[in-house]
Amino acid sequence: MRILACSVIALVLLLPVGARADVMSGNAAPQVPGFAERHASEVQTVGPLAGSLQGKPTVVRIHADWCPACRATQSTIDQLKTAYANKINFVQFDMTNAQTAAASEAEAQRLGLGKFFNATKTATSTVAVIDPRSGRVYQTFYNDGQLADYQKVIDAAITDKSR
Repeated sequence: MRILACSVIALVLLLPVGARADVMSGNAAPQVPGFAERHASEVQTVGPLAGSLQGKPTVVRIHADWCPACRATQSTIDQLKTAYANKINFVQFDMTNAQTAAASEAEAQRLGLGKFFNATKTATSTVAVIDPRSGRVYQTFYNDGQLADYQKVIDAAITDKSR
């Protein structure tokens, strides 16, 4: 009986650590429902963005603290923010709870990103690269932890002469 009790206690204590390791390594992210399954839609253009975002491509992320894919891709996002610190605008909308979602919705409207927000708010871990002048979405990523995927699109957006 004592061995059984110790085994149960060990399992209860170690299981959350194992689950957290899966999330942090990205192994949990493939189990996240797909973009369309979350009733999100991809937009091709959002219209011109606010004046404060003009001059540099804008990278927009839909995030929630409870989202396994967001946690799994966080290190990639952090690397992008560091590597492109003075070359892009970075905007993150927080869908963690009703209060942060409402604040994010208001911020999205203020920045000219309301259309993007409304289309993707149910799909946490969505990231888009947007031309602030035209509002054209260069590319939308969902649950993507590959740094090179983002770099390719951001680099092309930075050198895009039409912006």
